[in-house]
Amino acid sequence: MRTMMIYSSLLVICCFVISEQSCLCGGYWYTQEIVCQSKLVIEATIESFLENDYYKKYQISVTKIYKGKGEYDTLTDKTTLETPNSYLVCGALGLKVGSSYILTASIRNGKMTIITCDLKVEVSKATNTMLEGLAGKYEENCDCQPPNDFDEQIVLWRTNKQHCGYPHCRINRDAVCARDKNYQCKMFVIH
Repeated sequence: MRTMMIYSSLLVICCFVISEQSCLCGGYWYTQEIVCQSKLVIEATIESFLENDYYKKYQISVTKIYKGKGEYDTLTDKTTLETPNSYLVCGALGLKVGSSYILTASIRNGKMTIITCDLKVEVSKATNTMLEGLAGKYEENCDCQPPNDFDEQIVLWRTNKQHCGYPHCRINRDAVCARDKNYQCKMFVIH
C-alpha cells in the first residue's frame, strides 16, 4: 500500500513537471530568433477580448505588418488573435485592451494564434534596437545565430548558421546578430 502511494505521488510530480516544461520556448531568448522563426510579425491594438474555458480571443486592429504580408492576406479572420486559456498549454496571455503591441503569431486554420513563447511587446516599450531589427535587420541576418545559454562548442558545428559568440548576461535581448564588413556574425545594439 505504501509503495502504491509513493508511485502515485511520483506520477503526480512527473505530470506536473512535464506540464510545466511543455511551455519552454526552445531556447529562443533573442527577439531576432523569435522573428526569424515566425510566419507573422505585426503591430496591433487590442480592441476587446472574449474567453471561454479553452480559448481567449482578442479582437485586434492591425496597424503594421513587419513580416508575413502574404500570410496575413490568406487569413479568413484578420481581426481575431486566439490563444489557449491556460498556462499549462502555453496560453493565457495578459494583453491589455486599448494597448498596442508588437506580436509574432502562427497561422492555424486561417486564424492568427499566439502562445507564451511568441513576442508580445508594448509598442511604447520597444527599444530602438528592436525597431531597427524589425525594419529588416533581423530577417536579413537569419543566417546568423545569436548566442544561446545552452550552446556548447560541440553543438555549434551542428547548424549551418554562424554564431555570434557565447551568451553574456549583459547583452540586450533585442540585439541584432548580423554580419560585419568581414562577413563575421557579431552582436550589434542600436542606441
